[in-house]
Amino acid sequence: SLVTYILAAVMSLTTTSCGDGFLEIEYPNIIEESFIFQNEDNVLSGLNGIYDALLTNGDLGGDGGTWGFKPQILMASYPVLDCLASGWDNEMCRHEWRADKDMFKNGWQVAYYAISRANQFLAGLETADTSIFKNPNDKSIIEAEARALRAYNYLFLVKSFGGVPMLLTGETYSSSPSKERSTIEEAHALIIEDLSFAANTLEWTPYRGEYGRATKGMAKAYIAEVYLYQEKFAEAKTLYEEIINSGVYALQPCFGKIYDLENAWCSEDVWCIGYPAFSNMGWGAMNTAQVSMWYAYMCDVVDGWGSMFVSYEFCNSFESGDKRRQYSVVERGQTHPISGQVVPTDSTKTAEKMPYNGSLKWWRIKAGSNNIIFEPISLHVLRYAEILLNYAECCFETGDAAKGWDLIAQIRNRAWGNLEVGGSDVNGVFEFNTEVVDVPDAQTFYNSYKRDAYTAEPWLVALSIERRHEFNAEFSIFQSYTRTGIMEQYLNAEYPLGKAPANTPRQFTWDPNHAIFPIPTQEFLTNKALDINAKGDPKIGQNPGY
Repeated sequence: SLVTYILAAVMSLTTTSCGDGFLEIEYPNIIEESFIFQNEDNVLSGLNGIYDALLTNGDLGGDGGTWGFKPQILMASYPVLDCLASGWDNEMCRHEWRADKDMFKNGWQVAYYAISRANQFLAGLETADTSIFKNPNDKSIIEAEARALRAYNYLFLVKSFGGVPMLLTGETYSSSPSKERSTIEEAHALIIEDLSFAANTLEWTPYRGEYGRATKGMAKAYIAEVYLYQEKFAEAKTLYEEIINSGVYALQPCFGKIYDLENAWCSEDVWCIGYPAFSNMGWGAMNTAQVSMWYAYMCDVVDGWGSMFVSYEFCNSFESGDKRRQYSVVERGQTHPISGQVVPTDSTKTAEKMPYNGSLKWWRIKAGSNNIIFEPISLHVLRYAEILLNYAECCFETGDAAKGWDLIAQIRNRAWGNLEVGGSDVNGVFEFNTEVVDVPDAQTFYNSYKRDAYTAEPWLVALSIERRHEFNAEFSIFQSYTRTGIMEQYLNAEYPLGKAPANTPRQFTWDPNHAIFPIPTQEFLTNKALDINAKGDPKIGQNPGY
């Protein structure tokens, strides 16, 4: 059979400094599957075809052209209300999402697109003679990377939708269109199996020094995350300790610099998807043999569409001195530190009355300036900061509270700018601290933080608010809140129902069924093993509450 592989050749790097690691892309070729497994170079090209599925792809239609931003960031951000949307995505902020939502359908389809590629590749790799590989272990390394990518996509699906059909090696979305859902436990077991093989095979540094490839750290981190869902905190704690003790990762000194356009695979990235800049980043780029990031218009609240408004409640939630506020959002009436745009002083925008605040993390250029429509901005999918906070959670859960508070203090020390001392922003955008400042003690602060609204232990409140300030408009907030069971308390404390004055009035009550999203309607229409009328059946039916 003929298999289409888009060859995403990863740049070989000689340094791990920030800004390195962007992908160099070669574009579509039709290759005989048997040809791929004739020699190692061809095999690596096939593997790179799986990596290519991590990137946006306008040919996939729908949200395929904004993959990475939508659905991943939006599904993690909109439900907690710190980030808001107007238009057809506003339903996500009202918790009125439905099974036919485009975000769910496209998220499902693109993930299985990647899984299908991995399964085809792994089936072919099994037949490859080991003699074609230059080093005896190369075949295992290549298999490990492919399995890590498959697990990564499955973990996104399971965290989003619960149990899903688990297509195995050789199966594709086309060849196996009818398959029951696995239970969450079954799915977790398969994900851990893939990631364990990767963790035991791969090194801490990427194969051939090519940043963008899966590594031991990436695999161990995602196994640990599955353990968090399984409440196996001691097991997760051990893995996080191994990641920390590896010495491979470190917090970036300046929180605001993480999101610079040229900053991919810096010291904080445990898993990053780097995007290159091309000569054509204008409207015609999607019609050329190029892969681009999402539209610059999405997060530009002045000259763009503003798909990432930031709530006033979020802006006003920071302690004095916490620089994450100025590094995360451009607020009403302020001047954008990079583009020079002045945000209007109007309080709201659009019919839905969106706040005039925009996420500085993803709004890094003026939309349309110099004919730049697509942003070559990298996805910092899993940062070392998340490793530290997840490790802190494990410490609290296993009786090591002192260590847990110490880890939170490390995050806050960077947040107050103390790691900036002695450095400077070469781009002249951010003003670094010139001397160390005192950081308020986290345990003291959170012991009294909104205790009329939070009944959870102060350490869990601390982790929740630090995650809020650290990962706003990123990949994990909603999932962390639902996993730890604090979502309802968070909404009641930070967005009180029906209370005035409220900049972001909340009209809905928290439905625990919404901790996961509905199986997309399209899957019931195409997968004959599922029954849309089998409400709540975890094997063949729709998720409860939908």
